[in-house]
Amino acid sequence: MTHGTIAGMLLTDLILNRPNPWVELYDPARKPLGALPTFLEENLNAAYQYGAWLTPGEVTSEDQVRPGMGAVLRDGVTKLAVHRDEKGEVHVCSAVCPHLGAIVTWNSAEKTWDCPAHGSRFTAEGKVINGPANENLQPAPRTANAVS
Repeated sequence: MTHGTIAGMLLTDLILNRPNPWVELYDPARKPLGALPTFLEENLNAAYQYGAWLTPGEVTSEDQVRPGMGAVLRDGVTKLAVHRDEKGEVHVCSAVCPHLGAIVTWNSAEKTWDCPAHGSRFTAEGKVINGPANENLQPAPRTANAVS
C-alpha cells in the first residue's frame, strides 16, 4: 500500500513536471552498481536455458517414454514434448514455450511441462496451467523421425 501511495504522488509530479525526490529511486531505467552481479547471473542463466535448443533430445524415440512419464525428443531442427499417459497413449506437442521460446522440461513430480526460463507450466498434454505464457504448447506435426 505504501508503494501505491508513492506511485500516485510520483506520477502526479511527473505529469505536472514538478521535482520529486523519489524519481531516481523508482526510475525503471536505473541500474545500481550493487545489482550488477545479480543482473549478470540472472541474464546468464536465461541465456543458458536457451542452450537446450542445441542439445539432443532426452530420448531418441517415443518408444523410450514410459507410461506416466514425459521426455523431450529432437525431431530434426525442433524439439517435441512427448508424454505417454498411464494407458499407454502418446501425446506429442511442441516443446517450445510460447512465451519466449525456451524448451520446456518434464516435471515428473507434478506430471507437467515446465519452462525453466520464466516459469510457465503446462499440463502433460500441453495446456497452459500458469504463465507468463498465455497460450498452450502448439500441436506438433509428427514426422517419420517422431513416430513410434
